[in-house]
Amino acid sequence: MKVLVFIALMVIGTADATAKRITNENWRGILQGEWLVKFYAPWCPACRGMTHTWKELDTWAAKDMTSLSVGDVDVTEEAELNGRFMVTSLPTIYHVKDGIFRQYKSSRSLKDFQDFIIEEKWKTLKPMTSWLSPDSYVMTGVSQLFSFSMNLKNFHESLRTDYGLPGWASMLLFGLAVIVIGLLLGIGLVLFIDWWMGPQPDMYEGQQMPVEEIDGKKEENEGEEKVEEIREAEEENEEEEETSNSTEKKNLRKRKVKKED
Repeated sequence: MKVLVFIALMVIGTADATAKRITNENWRGILQGEWLVKFYAPWCPACRGMTHTWKELDTWAAKDMTSLSVGDVDVTEEAELNGRFMVTSLPTIYHVKDGIFRQYKSSRSLKDFQDFIIEEKWKTLKPMTSWLSPDSYVMTGVSQLFSFSMNLKNFHESLRTDYGLPGWASMLLFGLAVIVIGLLLGIGLVLFIDWWMGPQPDMYEGQQMPVEEIDGKKEENEGEEKVEEIREAEEENEEEEETSNSTEKKNLRKRKVKKED
């Protein structure tokens, strides 16, 4: 009888020890204190294989390591968190200490988890860079993209199941929507840039000419002026010659007239 009571108490104690479920609404709570957080999916065999170990870890933390909290995230229900933490394999386990994230990649036995916390082996792991940290602006944007993609997927399923739309028609509708949205965004971007930058002045307006180019222009102008001066001088000489020739001719005629007289 005592054995049965003891077994019942053990079962109840194990059942009560359930890791805290982390969602998109409460995940910021893990930024305070120390946490071990597991990302899993119900269909993942490796995730199901460590379910018992994770419960034991939570029980141990609740009794002997009260500074440690244990949580888990179902990636099939929390798409935003999946994107925010960039989970690429399952299960993925993060150690969080006062908002600093490190990924746990060692063995997944209960003793290994306990030693990792007690001996502070997490200090040997490289922290996640600030721009990849789940609370950064970059990863917040990534989480929004994941959420948007899941909403599109759900909308696609709703068109097929609730409205009886064929799959090809739904895909065609999405394709047209993407084209129209892309065109509108492109036009809006062009208009915004045009408004922001304003009308552009002439490229060379108010721009100083390089010194070398100025000197070259001066030399060219001076050369043209010299050529013009020489030309004018030649024209004056020709006019003078013509004048002198005409004067000589007149004098010769006068002399001939005198001789004849």
